[in-house]
Amino acid sequence: MLLSVIVPCFNEEGNIDLFYDETVKALGDLMPETELIFVNDGSRDGTVEKLRALCARAQYRVRVVSFSRNFGKEAALLAGLEHATGDFTSIIDADLQQNPSYIVEMMQILKDHPEYDAVAAYQEERRENFLISFIKKAFYKVMDSLTDVKIMQAASDFRLLRRPVVDAILSMPEKCRFSKGIFAWVGFETYYMPYEVEERASGTSKWNFWKLLTYAFDGIVAFSNKPLIMSSVVGFFIFCLSILYLIVIVVKTILWGDPVAGFPTLACLILMLSGIQLLGIGILGQYMAKNYTETKGRPVYIVKEELDSADSAQGPGAAMPGQDK
Repeated sequence: MLLSVIVPCFNEEGNIDLFYDETVKALGDLMPETELIFVNDGSRDGTVEKLRALCARAQYRVRVVSFSRNFGKEAALLAGLEHATGDFTSIIDADLQQNPSYIVEMMQILKDHPEYDAVAAYQEERRENFLISFIKKAFYKVMDSLTDVKIMQAASDFRLLRRPVVDAILSMPEKCRFSKGIFAWVGFETYYMPYEVEERASGTSKWNFWKLLTYAFDGIVAFSNKPLIMSSVVGFFIFCLSILYLIVIVVKTILWGDPVAGFPTLACLILMLSGIQLLGIGILGQYMAKNYTETKGRPVYIVKEELDSADSAQGPGAAMPGQDK
């Protein structure tokens, strides 16, 4: 198999058929050597029924990996990479905001430039509201300052990977995954290709402010221990200030007999120090939570059903329930 195309799906019933038709049109002569891997991430609409129907009628190879519940996009990406068999693997969303025709351009780039191992698409001009755009820019600046890996700002999960890159990603066994960080951490030469985001064919975005903020915290905790160091430094700095303040109070009392500042000062100091303590405890708690998740050893996802349009022995609707990873 030359090309594997991974398509994470969550409540995308209105996009499945459109995506398949557009991909077939865009890839053209590549389709006989292409497998489309749809990962149904516990969709609550009619996505799985659409995928079953597509698997039954598809002219080219379509594979479906359906989760037992919603495990998140990171789990869907991992499942797609683990099921991909192609020499090249592409990751693309099902909503057609990322035009499948870009995959052909990516293939051509890797063909013309063997020194590159991957092609990652990024937006030159984002069409987002100010708050979301500000959070993303701030996140990448914080990541750059806190981690040893360089994550390209505005780079998306839409990319094409050679087989060695996929194997390197799969060699990382962590359960708490942050794909953008993993793509950067494994290294390899990456070509960054600009692209334009199109309007969603159907449905609405699954991302909101809170999910983006949580995703940012997960990324920082997954690839940096500097927040722990910073909290220790802040604690030491406050301790030094408290010693200096104690000396000032003692000197003022001995020399001028000034009384110690009263309730307002005390209340402010207690509130400030309590807030800093809670922040430090929260940072420590995030790392402990990640470690707790890793040590439990639970699978990243559980497969409820697998379909393969090329499975002539058992039929296109053959299911293999109970698999997990």
